[in-house]
Amino acid sequence: MLSLVFSACSTARKAGRTDVGTTRDETAGNGLETVLLNNLTNNDFYIRRADIKVRQENVTVHLNASIKFRRPDSLMISVRSGIGVEAGKGFLTGDTVIVNDRFNRKLMVGDPEEIRSKYGIDPALIYVILGDMIVEKDDYRSIMNCQRGDFRREYNVEGRNVEYTVDCQRRKLRKVYLEGDFRTGNITILLSGIVKDGNITYPEKIVINDDLKELDIEIEIKRMESPWSGSIGTVGGQGYRVVKIR
Repeated sequence: MLSLVFSACSTARKAGRTDVGTTRDETAGNGLETVLLNNLTNNDFYIRRADIKVRQENVTVHLNASIKFRRPDSLMISVRSGIGVEAGKGFLTGDTVIVNDRFNRKLMVGDPEEIRSKYGIDPALIYVILGDMIVEKDDYRSIMNCQRGDFRREYNVEGRNVEYTVDCQRRKLRKVYLEGDFRTGNITILLSGIVKDGNITYPEKIVINDDLKELDIEIEIKRMESPWSGSIGTVGGQGYRVVKIR
């Protein structure tokens, strides 16, 4: 998701998700599984519109996006400039990344693991941007000890230290801190305006900060549809130059 936003931002300047497989009766009380059951990616969904504001190096760019998700792991993102011109599309699965850079007529392909080295987001953790809590299976049945309405704990996910802050009443993330390394900055994600709509729970507003790149991204989800059963679409571009994501 971030790779496509960065690509669109550049163009504009020129112009284990978690499926716990349990029932609510099994997760009564303060078990962590009550939060995992609220993960958006337990459902097929279509974000018809999300407004995005990107700020970096005293430059602010306005974009909007649509996001489609089909279980178990197919994600399609389409990004447009503030005036409605399509900047590109991105397709992500457990083993494939394809980014269509429409303005530069490039088709960028690679492995999800390359997202970590370039953008600081692990493939296993990409869905925390939409408010999903991702943990290792050994942590599924751990207990939340809530204090003043919040549960806060650090987990190790795919070798990365991740600190979650959970709203215990809504059973949804309100903050995520991803510890960086020598290649990436620390990333903080703030989630607010939690909406319960039928079978889904999601944040209306997401703020992402990368302290190394001095980058701030604000996302506001305007229209969400779930359940959803439409076509996820394709990202191919006729005559585009194919390049490797590095």
